[in-house]
Amino acid sequence: MRHVMALVGSRGDVQPALAVALELRRRGHEVVTGVAPNLVPLAARLGLDPVPLGIDSAALLGSDLVRRDMRSAHPVRRVRALRAVASAGWDELRTGLVALLDDVGGADTVVTGLLGQEVAAAVAERRGLAMAALHYCPVRANGVVSPVSGVRGPGATRAVWALGERVRWGLTRRAENAQRAALGLGATRVHLPTRLRDAGAVEIQAYDPALAPGLVDEWGPCRPLTGFLALDDDARARLGEAGAGSDAGLDGGLGLDGSLDAGLDSWLDDGEPPVYVGFGSMPVADPAALLAAVDAACADLGVRALVSAGWNDFSGAAGPGAPGGAAGPDGKRVRVVGAVDHAAVLPRCRAAVHHGGAGTTAAALRAGLPAVVGWYSADQPMWGDLLRGAGVGVARRASTLTQPGVLAGALAEVLDDATAAHAAALGARLVPPGEAVAAAADAIAGAQRRQA
Repeated sequence: MRHVMALVGSRGDVQPALAVALELRRRGHEVVTGVAPNLVPLAARLGLDPVPLGIDSAALLGSDLVRRDMRSAHPVRRVRALRAVASAGWDELRTGLVALLDDVGGADTVVTGLLGQEVAAAVAERRGLAMAALHYCPVRANGVVSPVSGVRGPGATRAVWALGERVRWGLTRRAENAQRAALGLGATRVHLPTRLRDAGAVEIQAYDPALAPGLVDEWGPCRPLTGFLALDDDARARLGEAGAGSDAGLDGGLGLDGSLDAGLDSWLDDGEPPVYVGFGSMPVADPAALLAAVDAACADLGVRALVSAGWNDFSGAAGPGAPGGAAGPDGKRVRVVGAVDHAAVLPRCRAAVHHGGAGTTAAALRAGLPAVVGWYSADQPMWGDLLRGAGVGVARRASTLTQPGVLAGALAEVLDDATAAHAAALGARLVPPGEAVAAAADAIAGAQRRQA
């Protein structure tokens, strides 16, 4: 079988799907991989021969549209920004995906993530192809997991989801029908979730059922909960992280073979396990203020911290003369690095402060760590609520973490023996990554049969 992967968004959106692409290829399937242009090198290091698809996700996340307009106090500007971001890159994704299918002579299945799913579904419909999608959090109406904090009970939860779907449809309806028209399809008055459900499309729920008990029974085989997806050890070793660290102007954290560099390895060994702090692709508005808050929290609580810059530039934030990317008066309390391999670093930490992205959430849970979720938007508050409900975390708006005492107070809530024990127990219950990837590959391989 031939599967065309149309994967756009940040690294957190794309990398889990690449694990499934590798598994499908291992089974003998032909996999054609299209990814956001800025993530082509990532997929290439995995040997997937990727082609650029859609728009540069790092540029979008760093744009004024995302960093300024979406957070505007002016409601009209904010709604316009939300509508623009919801359909950003759709023209490029449509033309690129059509060209890719033409180049390879068609496919059996189009596989996508949540972002750009409207476009991929329209292309699949136009070509008569099966459709499969990977969801890294609950995004369809249900009575189990609420998208809004504080809502309890199946009836109220379903009502909130119904409202959210109407809002989303209102934001994207015009753009989606424009894409359909460009493909020669008629306009639709039915939103995508209903159309995919009615068509029997497979929407793989790539997160752990232990965090959302009840969804397995509610959704059935077309929305299987597989567990969190992750690359295996061989694939992670092929990635390395040295380049990302160099771009940040800080310690890389990893060698080219994926092993920890000597400086970070020694620092981790030279003291108690630290708190990990990292926000991935999310923009940190004031790195210096964040580091000051981290240093103050460490001083208050008597802990160390490892800060990963992710996609942010922390090169001037650690302070003049700070040795090896370290901050704090003794140069040992806080260490700042570039991108790191979560699977290598998090098991050597005692807690995590992160943005609540599904990938980082999964990595911290697998390491058995309690977490402070400093959320920005999208699914991140939901993950904060799910961790809080499981007794393994707390949540704060990211912008508040630099306020005096906020980060220290949040960390104090999770740095206790009971929370640590809950986190360790939950981590041991998660579906192993290999089993999750295999289950997702099974679902994609069977998508054509279910939609015939």
